[in-house]
Amino acid sequence: MEQSKKERLKKIVSYAGTALMLVSLGFIGRRLFGYLTAEDFDRSFLSSSMVIMGLLGVALVEGLGIFLAGINFRSLVRNVSGIPTEPTLAVTVYTGANLYKYIPGGVLYVAGRNRLAVETEGLGHGKVAFATVVEGALIAVAAILVAVLNAFDHTVNYLRYLDALPIIGIIVAIVILSVIPVIYIFRHRISTSWKYLTANMEELTFSVIFKRFGFALLLMALWGGSFAATLALLGQSMTLGLVSTVVGLFILSWVAGFLTPGAPSGLGIREAVMLMFMGGIVDGGLLIVAMIIHRVLTVIGDLIAYGIALAYRQLALKN
Repeated sequence: MEQSKKERLKKIVSYAGTALMLVSLGFIGRRLFGYLTAEDFDRSFLSSSMVIMGLLGVALVEGLGIFLAGINFRSLVRNVSGIPTEPTLAVTVYTGANLYKYIPGGVLYVAGRNRLAVETEGLGHGKVAFATVVEGALIAVAAILVAVLNAFDHTVNYLRYLDALPIIGIIVAIVILSVIPVIYIFRHRISTSWKYLTANMEELTFSVIFKRFGFALLLMALWGGSFAATLALLGQSMTLGLVSTVVGLFILSWVAGFLTPGAPSGLGIREAVMLMFMGGIVDGGLLIVAMIIHRVLTVIGDLIAYGIALAYRQLALKN
């Protein structure tokens, strides 16, 4: 009886996943159509086959990055739970759930990962959710580090020019003072949840955390580098110093979109921050076109990642 309930649950989750995937593809199609038909979208680059091939290469690299992130997430789930998940299942669920981020609300792509708990014996939903939190925290810290190392001087000088540093300090102080009382009020519940989540975490050693953090740094550098490559392919003259600044500012804008609740894939937030900080160091018109094209390449990269995961799973089933 218990086994039949589990099988029914797996079928329900599978059907729900298929439905969400179809909805995601609908939103992705609408997003791509909106990007490609925008009035400020310069299509002159389409006349160069070399530029098109280069941009497709950027999309492929982004897709490979998401696929590798799925492998990294599988390892992280094992680290926090002590339970190994089937490799092809893990990357398929991860890359598939990654497409849900285009559904308004910005939470379904996280919830979609919990299919791993349904499909894997003994793996709790809390452990998958905790692995997601750990991954998000490592990525956020890595992104901030990359942004600071690459574009600290430019960002601070710009904020000082706008007299925004005191305002930012006040906002940070308000956030900290707001969080402390919440932690104190719910300290017992937080303590109980923490004990559950940290059980069976013998594999989550300092060296493992360092390794996962190293992967997050590489992922951030890859994403920032992909935008710099997009600018260069579209005709922006680049120096080593400018590449470093562009990577840092792009990651800074990505963090702003990542931390903004309710924005699907940081839509709008990332672009606003990029225009604010990057508009004075690269060609303004080219920057707008690059932002649109890079968004398109990111969407294509997400689809490529899911395609690679499906191919990987089919290849494993044949063997």
